[in-house]
This record gives sequence, structure tokens and C-alpha cells, in this order.
Amino acid sequence: MVTEIVKKQVQLTKIAGICGILIPVVFLGSIAVAMSLSPWFRWTNNAISDLGVEGIAAIIFNNGVIIAGILTLIFSIGLTKILSNKIGGYFLSMSGISLIFVGIFPEALFIPHYISSVAFFGFLSVSLLVLSFTIKKNPFEKNMGALAFIFVILAGIALYLLTVFNGIAIPEAFACFPALFWCAMYGLKMTFTTV
Repeated sequence: MVTEIVKKQVQLTKIAGICGILIPVVFLGSIAVAMSLSPWFRWTNNAISDLGVEGIAAIIFNNGVIIAGILTLIFSIGLTKILSNKIGGYFLSMSGISLIFVGIFPEALFIPHYISSVAFFGFLSVSLLVLSFTIKKNPFEKNMGALAFIFVILAGIALYLLTVFNGIAIPEAFACFPALFWCAMYGLKMTFTTV
């Protein structure tokens, strides 16, 4: 009985890990495809969410964002099962839920989109900050904690970059793209080893 429970826990951790690996693939893939269909898009003049306003690019972008949010939610639930301090994982799950709503409420629906976007970036930054101070069980976790802290600093730089460019796509990328790779790296660990 205990062995079956442990096996199930390991399987769930591996599934969550796979979701973590897929987060940047889906998120960045949907952005890349939407950008290829949107020759007007400029990193210095637009927001990433501008890709979700019209046409086939919007369908690809918004669905990609929703799927990435679902993957983030599943990954974060798996993360809470293996971390001794679960608070960072809970904030990451709130970030995933917010990302789902970013896709459900495209930029044309300004107020819900804005609230969802701010919640996504806010919860993501807080989760990385909490994780940077709480995951310290072994050398891998210490390194991932240090990396999370560096990514929080990059999110802080993103606030400054808001004053530099006409658009907000570059600051958005600074604030969230590194976190996607943090999830993928932790996802690899969860998938291929027993944590």
C-alpha cells in the first residue's frame, strides 16, 4: 500500500516536471508563431499581448498563453508536493491561474486583461522571491534559489525598462522569460530524478 502511494507520488511529480519543461516551449512557441503572422509587431513599440488582438495570430497566441498557464498550474502543484516550504509554489500557481486569464481576456478587453497581466507578473515575481529564500535542502535547490533571486533582479530591471521603450514587450520579456526557463530546469529535475 505504501509502495503504491510512493509510486503514484513519483508519477505525479514526473507529470508535473514534464509540464514545467513544456511551459517555455508552448509559451515562446505561441509567441514566435504569432509574431511570424504579425509583421507589424515590434519589440520596442508593442506589448506582447498585442499579438492576441486579431486574426489567426490572436487565436494561436491566446490559446498558447492559456495552455502555458495550465502547464504552470500543474507544475506548481507538483512543486508544492516536493518543497518543504510550499508558499513559493502557491504563488507560482496563482501566477499560472493569472496567465490563463491573460489568454481568456485578450487585450481588447482592457480592464480584465490588465488585471490578469499585472497579477501574472506580480505573482510570478513574488513566487521567485519566496523560492529564492526558501529552497535550500540540497545543492540543486540552493542553486535554483540563487537563480530565482537573479531572475527577481531581472524583473526589477524590467520596471526600469518600462521608461526606456515606447512598448512594453522587452520589459515583459525581462520579467517573465527567465522564469520560464527556471520552471523548465526544475521540471527536468522532477522528471528525471526522484526529488
